[in-house]
Amino acid sequence: MDPQPSHRCASDGHMFLNSVQGIGPILLNRLLGRFEDDPWKILSSTPSELSNVKGVGKQLTQTIQNAHAHDWLEKEKKKLHQMGGQFLVKEQLPGFLNQLPDPPIGLYSLGKIPTGTFVSIVGTRGPSLYGKKFARQLAFELAQAGVCIVSGMARGIDTEAHLGALDAGGKTIAFLGSGLDVIYPPENLRLYQRIQESGSVLSEFPLGKRADRRTFPMRNRLVAGCSTAVIVIESAKSGGSMITAKFAAEQGRTVFALPGRVDQPESQGCLDLIRDGAILVRNSTDVLEEILPMMELTKTTSKEASNASNSSPFGLDSEEREIINLLKGGERMTLDEIQSSLRVPTSNISPTITMLEIKGLITKRPDGKFETNI
Repeated sequence: MDPQPSHRCASDGHMFLNSVQGIGPILLNRLLGRFEDDPWKILSSTPSELSNVKGVGKQLTQTIQNAHAHDWLEKEKKKLHQMGGQFLVKEQLPGFLNQLPDPPIGLYSLGKIPTGTFVSIVGTRGPSLYGKKFARQLAFELAQAGVCIVSGMARGIDTEAHLGALDAGGKTIAFLGSGLDVIYPPENLRLYQRIQESGSVLSEFPLGKRADRRTFPMRNRLVAGCSTAVIVIESAKSGGSMITAKFAAEQGRTVFALPGRVDQPESQGCLDLIRDGAILVRNSTDVLEEILPMMELTKTTSKEASNASNSSPFGLDSEEREIINLLKGGERMTLDEIQSSLRVPTSNISPTITMLEIKGLITKRPDGKFETNI
């Protein structure tokens, strides 16, 4: 493959290498490391140069040097452009992905990847009503707090997580185990379209690639690697979500799990995770308090907090406004005092307090009391 120099942009070279059958992310990164991170040096190298790289055999060398590759590349770029997508190289990807031992060399993308803090929510494709309700509510509250929800757009918990984020008007990312143009499951077509409008649909695989037993674990490592934390909501002992949790633990991410009944199969994976050290999750506050030190406030939020005034609503809901009103004028109150004044359960107040802290609108003092500068 040796197109004209004017066509030799790095993303094209990465796109072609990403499509080569029989070459996984580890070997791709090994090749790039040997050839100065330049895909075109790989594609124009001699068979002897390629054979010096561990894992590259005769058949793979022939595939890499396929004379028809340029034709394939032009067709792939045309199809992707018609879809409104693009191929992103690692400099354009969320930073956590580049920390993986086998990072993607590029991703197909529809929509725009959000900035900020990412949290993955995963689970069984056949959840209970309890699991579905909890997943959607948790995603809704985390998205309200400014967290981008990451999942795999599969049936069940994945779908509920994406929907919860969208219902909150928040951001979400879906990693596919297939090509960007292969919508699976097919009933998630509308969800696939909505995610593009509020976030991004991403895939490591060439267009037309159908999901198989190899692609799902590859997808799961990206779901885990993209995020600050991974939350597992209902999983069998050997479910795909357990693979995601394992990837997350190996990558140093925080793992949460929803407890369930000991006599239900869909609870066994989560119970095992909790036994082995995962954090038990009861509500969004459990998650937010754990990831709060790592959350990156957006410029908009920081600007709003610093310019706070009595007339600015900050897009607050009714409970948030009530708490702010209690603390106006220099008032300082404990959580119990706020709860007593509003006459609502503490379980309802705690997530709201945490979200206001994340937005930079209230601060907890050393004596345990909250105050606001609004």
